[in-house]
Amino acid sequence: MIIKGLALRAAALVAVVLVGGCATAYQPKSFTGGFSETDLGPTSFKIGFSGNGFTSPERASDFALLRAADKSIEDGCSYFSVINEAEGGSTSSFTTSTATFGRHSAWGSSFTTPIFKPNSALLVRCFTNQSAGTSLFDAHFVAHSIRTKYHLPETSSQATNPAATNATSNMATTSSQSDSTAQAAMSPPPTNIAQQVLAAQRVARGQGCGDVSEAQDGTFEATCSAGTLIVRCDGDRCIPVRMKNN
Repeated sequence: MIIKGLALRAAALVAVVLVGGCATAYQPKSFTGGFSETDLGPTSFKIGFSGNGFTSPERASDFALLRAADKSIEDGCSYFSVINEAEGGSTSSFTTSTATFGRHSAWGSSFTTPIFKPNSALLVRCFTNQSAGTSLFDAHFVAHSIRTKYHLPETSSQATNPAATNATSNMATTSSQSDSTAQAAMSPPPTNIAQQVLAAQRVARGQGCGDVSEAQDGTFEATCSAGTLIVRCDGDRCIPVRMKNN
């Protein structure tokens, strides 16, 4: 009967592994999670990403942003803005039980594991050009950044990005300069760029300002009614530094 108890425990363990042995992949939504989208207009749409119990909230947020960038490119846009975002999730539990029987007695035990399944939702508007006075996310840059972070393959639309084509042409026509240029082009961006941009955006919205854009010194700028807000970030922790006159 002890063997029977061990068999029950092994069966429960196998069930857990089969249900979800790894984090949700970047994929259309299925029973293991993934992204979904709803068109709200010619240039507006809603993106959602749901993860399983092995998915971190950061991964769910990044993949929602990646889908926003990919869909913007698919719709013929090079830039996009996140009008609103919401992050949350659901918590459930998984209980395994075993029973052991002796000659004159029986006893059992159980173990309950909490499972948190994160989700992220974005309200997005995309643009073909970045007009003067607007601060938008570069769809190609965001897509490349997040794919680099999670070691995902580039899409065909990214492979034909004019910027990438020009970089390849320059490398073919130069020698040592092309080698340094290629190394700089292939250097991965900060691994937390997606979270950092969203954190800077939250700070700007909290100050009543518009969308953020990255400045040359690594800070972020956002246009406000009183001037331009400067936001400095350390990882995904951002604070407003100062306001400069336009």
